[in-house]
Amino acid sequence: MRLARRRRTATAVAVAVIGSLLGGAHGAVAAPEDPGSPPSTAKDPEGESALPSVWPRPQTMRAAGSAVPLGDEVTVAADRGADPYAVERLKKLLRDAGVRTVHTQLPGRGPVLRIGGTGAQNALRALRAPERADLPSGGYRLAVGQVEGRDTVALDGLGGDGLFHGVQTLRQLITDRKTVAGSGHKAVAGVLVRDWPGTAVRGLTEGFYGQPWSHQQRLAQLDFMGRTKQNRYLYAPGDDPFRQARWRDPYPAAQRAEFRELAERARQNHVTLAWAVAPAQEMCLAKNDDVRALTRKIDAMWALGVRAFQLQFQDVSYSEWHCDKDADAFGSGPEAAARAHARVAGAVARHLADRYPVAEPLSLMPTEFYQEGATDYRRALASELDSRVQVAWTGVGVVPRTITGRELAGARDAFRHPLVTMDNYPVNDYAQDRMFLGPYTGREPAVASGSAALLANAMEQASASRIPLFTAADYAWNPKSYRPQESWQAAINDLAGGDAKTREALRALAGNHASSILSPSESGYLQPLLKDFWWSRTTTDVAARDRAAASLRAAFTVMREAPERLKRPADGRLGDEVRPWLEQLARYGRGGELSVDMLQAQARGDGEAAWRASLDLELLRKELGASRATVGKGVLNPFLERAAKESAAWTGADRVKATAGDDTVWLDRARPVAAVTVMSEPGRGTAVAGADGAPSGTAGSGDSGAASQTPRGRAGGPPGSGSGSGGRLEAHVPGEGWRTLAPLSASGWTQADAKGLRMDAVRIASDGGEPVAVRSVVPWFADEPAAGLDLVQGETNAEIGGGPQRAGIRLTARRPAEVRGALTAKAPAGIKVSVPKETTVPRGLRTTVPVEVTVPAGTPAGEYQVPLSFAGQERTLTVRAYPRTAGPDLARAAGSVASSSGDETADFPAASAIDADPRTRWSSPVEDGAWWQLELKRPARVGQLVLHWQDAYATKYRVQVSSDGRIWRTAATVTTGRGGRETVRMDSRDTRFIRVQGEARATQYGYSLWSVEAYAVAE
Repeated sequence: MRLARRRRTATAVAVAVIGSLLGGAHGAVAAPEDPGSPPSTAKDPEGESALPSVWPRPQTMRAAGSAVPLGDEVTVAADRGADPYAVERLKKLLRDAGVRTVHTQLPGRGPVLRIGGTGAQNALRALRAPERADLPSGGYRLAVGQVEGRDTVALDGLGGDGLFHGVQTLRQLITDRKTVAGSGHKAVAGVLVRDWPGTAVRGLTEGFYGQPWSHQQRLAQLDFMGRTKQNRYLYAPGDDPFRQARWRDPYPAAQRAEFRELAERARQNHVTLAWAVAPAQEMCLAKNDDVRALTRKIDAMWALGVRAFQLQFQDVSYSEWHCDKDADAFGSGPEAAARAHARVAGAVARHLADRYPVAEPLSLMPTEFYQEGATDYRRALASELDSRVQVAWTGVGVVPRTITGRELAGARDAFRHPLVTMDNYPVNDYAQDRMFLGPYTGREPAVASGSAALLANAMEQASASRIPLFTAADYAWNPKSYRPQESWQAAINDLAGGDAKTREALRALAGNHASSILSPSESGYLQPLLKDFWWSRTTTDVAARDRAAASLRAAFTVMREAPERLKRPADGRLGDEVRPWLEQLARYGRGGELSVDMLQAQARGDGEAAWRASLDLELLRKELGASRATVGKGVLNPFLERAAKESAAWTGADRVKATAGDDTVWLDRARPVAAVTVMSEPGRGTAVAGADGAPSGTAGSGDSGAASQTPRGRAGGPPGSGSGSGGRLEAHVPGEGWRTLAPLSASGWTQADAKGLRMDAVRIASDGGEPVAVRSVVPWFADEPAAGLDLVQGETNAEIGGGPQRAGIRLTARRPAEVRGALTAKAPAGIKVSVPKETTVPRGLRTTVPVEVTVPAGTPAGEYQVPLSFAGQERTLTVRAYPRTAGPDLARAAGSVASSSGDETADFPAASAIDADPRTRWSSPVEDGAWWQLELKRPARVGQLVLHWQDAYATKYRVQVSSDGRIWRTAATVTTGRGGRETVRMDSRDTRFIRVQGEARATQYGYSLWSVEAYAVAE
């Protein structure tokens, strides 16, 4: 369905309800028993003996018998009553497979394909296929092998769609000779398939606000639906006036002709064409003439080939009528609106039943389509609505993150009518800067099997919508075996059409548009490459760094090339439909390449190449910021930001700040300077003010230098020529005056060795002509420590007599070169500390150096201070030594009692934290000072507490202990709680009571613990 008008913006998302309990619902289509042997599901081919992939995933499919080669001649023996569309589709796929002659009369020549009727059933029996048994309508059986010495493929289907579905599976079972050993042609894989739809009605809605799909897009979508075994197309564009304000008027002649063609294409693909009308804004619901006008419009649409209808009342008010007669007949309020809607729906349902007995059931989109539970409106609608009418809903929320079987059952109980689940995914009209191309997730199997119909609301971008719609079709067909990621990859392959470069580009497009309300995961394929790249930069392994950089850069190259690679999919329509996002993806791809090149050049010490890349990246980031298309949300832009930040750390630009001034940078005092780095526009140019309006700055005691931030404006000779740019770098020496340090490079990157010269200013002097356009001037002071030193964490717990505990030191170079030295540790008596003999800190990078702490047996429990120093800097690591714990969990021992300062509700009592049930938890009221308490059956020497926090955790808390529950002492203090599983060590004798005393909450909610464990010191 389409979103209501008030949901054109992202505020629609606010009503989405996230999460729910597991639940089940009895299915609208029963899952039949398989009378055959245990099957295996379809698998991706892993070798010549593997089964081909089939989508949607069959309910049962297993290898059986030998493959049937397809030569130049094949005989198709179709039953006289076989579906003609299925038979024609079969003949076409045989011709596409290289078959030159298709015989249609037995005996014919070549392999025989028996399609429907007694012949197919006898062949299936001979091939030991499971019997029909309780196979539902739309199901089919398919078997491949030899019957009476002749290669045979047998296919039989149930209902009007079964054979067609079987042909779609057969299409995917035809493999080339590389898959079937010894075959000179393509062949049908040797399988037994028994398959059926898990949802009776499956399909999509064209229901978004925005530019409706073109006629060609709709035709192509119907072909796609046929391939993916979908059978319902609901026409409901949000901006089609002829189904809303002008619903009384007939469509223009050209559109009527298009509807006729759509209906015929739908029939060919076994899709029911449905049409939705929203008449309430221009209708007197109590007026019989208006109801008759509505049925006349429905008659007109039936004549055009529409075979299913939906009435939509989601955008109407409870209190505003469009004629006085409605107010007189129905009154006002939710019950009045429900009675009015039921009256119109009942009249339409009766009209359809009387005039078109073969029509699909009418569905009604009510005003309350996303709320939870029974309401006045829903109760009234349930009691008044014709029993033949189905009711549409979207789940609990307009765009819900999850839909459960329990929620479906609740809605069905409220409406007391069959439900049509109209899922608002992947529709994007409420977030028009986004595309949602991730897989269909968060829907329990019971939602598919328990819905009378399941329709996914598509995006305005019709071809791109096929990726998530493919996965939704796979889910609806076989919800219990649905695997979102596998289905998503298959969807990309389907749209790519078998071309490897296209598939790579589609993966980049879809992978960087994967996040949505359904799932926050974005750029999942890229994240491991990013992680490896950043990790490699913290090591001294040059080969590993280069490999990680090459892999990541290759992925960015695919993104940059995506517009060119994606010109062909969907007959060329895809590229046009997603042009803004493709162009933004390409920009990010180029930005990623430049970022990798920039950082790699810096790692090699090539400042000129890095500076050129950074200038290009700066321009590109401005272009990215000007686009309204969101791509790789939360991943790609942060990567570029981090790259720029790390580059600035290498150049030293992050050490200075821009202030007002001229081309001279004055220091706060005379200081020895090791080197000066200057970044300017390549060649010669006009000086331009920085971001704060200043072309230069001053450096004081709180800064390491100064910089002027200016927009790019290249001029002059080629970058990196190495020749002077008509300027020079000078230093002011007290008592001596200005001294030239170095000429400026035409590349814009100049680094001069000052050799510890004592100076109080630096300046950029022009040799005449235009002034130099300076970006940053960075003095590197010789009187500062060569490296910065920080602890990864200031304290660590270590078990007495246990193994080593790893802590860490972060080192940051403060020189325009790598810094080498020894990290030293002064371990107190009873503590052993191990650190590397020598440490190298690359320029501009933060390196984490491991520190291993061991507490030998016999060391007294307590706190120990370990000073760590490097390059003149020193920090102190606190080591807490605790005795070993052992034995059972004291919290779950018989006689243990939990209590609290208060429970959020009776559903979340303190006892839930020790009941050994992973589904229950304790939750406190919303207050920082809330506590949870454990009373042991007898006193113990407690050495360890393990807390399993729910999302609502404490960032600060104390663990208090007591022997009598009256006098308390603090056994441990946590000031940096991170939630999840947290272990708190202590050595508390004679402890009978343990209290987790909260001090600061991490969220707007109270505290919540899944469970608490307590362990005694091993005696």
